[in-house]
Amino acid sequence: MMLWLAAIAVALTLAAFALAAHARAYTHNVEAQFPPTGRFIDAEGARLHIREAGLPGSPRMLLIHGASSNLLELWGPLAEEFSPLHHVIAYDRPGMGHSTRMKRDAHTLKVQARCAARALEQSGEGKAIIVAHSLGSAVALRLALDHPHLVSGLVLIAPAACPYPGKNAWWARLSATPVLGDIFCGLLIPWLAPPMSPTSVANNFWPAPAPVNYLNDAGVPLIFRPRAFRASARDVVAANAEFAAQQPRYSDLFTPAIIITAEKDRIVSPKRHARALAAQLPAAELVIAPDTGHMPHRLRTDLVVAAIRRVNELTSAPVEE
Repeated sequence: MMLWLAAIAVALTLAAFALAAHARAYTHNVEAQFPPTGRFIDAEGARLHIREAGLPGSPRMLLIHGASSNLLELWGPLAEEFSPLHHVIAYDRPGMGHSTRMKRDAHTLKVQARCAARALEQSGEGKAIIVAHSLGSAVALRLALDHPHLVSGLVLIAPAACPYPGKNAWWARLSATPVLGDIFCGLLIPWLAPPMSPTSVANNFWPAPAPVNYLNDAGVPLIFRPRAFRASARDVVAANAEFAAQQPRYSDLFTPAIIITAEKDRIVSPKRHARALAAQLPAAELVIAPDTGHMPHRLRTDLVVAAIRRVNELTSAPVEE
C-alpha cells in the first residue's frame, strides 16, 4: 500500500513539474508571438500597456476591451478607420495583454475606471469618446460616472453592465479561488484551454461563423497564460456584485451613449444588459446588429463606425441659446 501511495505521489509530482514547464514555455512562446506594440504607463500600482495612433491634439477615442481579451480586440477593426482624424488610444486592462495587475482591488470597477482615466490623462488633454466591449462597457460607464471631465460620449458594444441571476461558469469560479485557482491556472489552463479555444470563439460569434484569422488578429492565445487567465476570471466573478452596486447610478448619467447589441448572444444576455441599460441611461440610443452574437464590432464594423460618428456629432453639436 505504501509503495502504491509513494508511486502515485511521485507520478503527481512529475506531472506537476511537466505541466509547470509547459506553462512557462507556453507563456514565453505566446509573448514572443504577440509582443507589446505600445508603451507602458504607471497607473494605480499597475504597469499598463497602452497603444496609440493618430495625431496628438486630434479628437480622442479610448478603446476598452472586455474579459478574456486584450487591446487588439477593438484595435483591429477600429484603429485604422479612425486614426487619420482621431487620436486613438487603447490599453490592456490590468492583468491582461501585457499589463500587470495591482495587488489590491483590481477587480473593482472603481479601480478599473481609474486605470482608464490614467490612460487618458497620460495621452493628451480634453474629453474622449469611449468605445467599449462587453465587460469593458461597465468600466466605461464607471469612467463616465466618476471622471465625467474625461468623457464626451459612449459607444457600448454587447455590454455587460447589469446584475444577472445564477452563477458564473465553474472554471471562472475555480480560477478566482485562492490557492486552488493558482494551481488550476498555473498548471492546467495553458495545457487544456488552447485546444478548446476554437469552440469558445465560435460561441462568441454565434450564430455567424468566426472569421478565419480571428485567433491571431485578436491575440487570443495571450489569455491562456496563467496570470492573464486568473486576472480575467477574478474580474468576471466579481462583476455581478460590482454591477449591482453601480447600476443605481445609471439614471444620473446624461452622457450621450449608443448601445449596440445582437438579438441573441450566448455570452451576455441582450435583454438583461443592453436593453436594460438602454432603458436606464437617460441619453442612450439602442442599435440592433442582427446575427452578430457577442461580436458586433467584428461582424458589423460599419454599424459601430456609424455609432461612433453619431456620438461624435452629438457631442460636437453647438448648444442652442
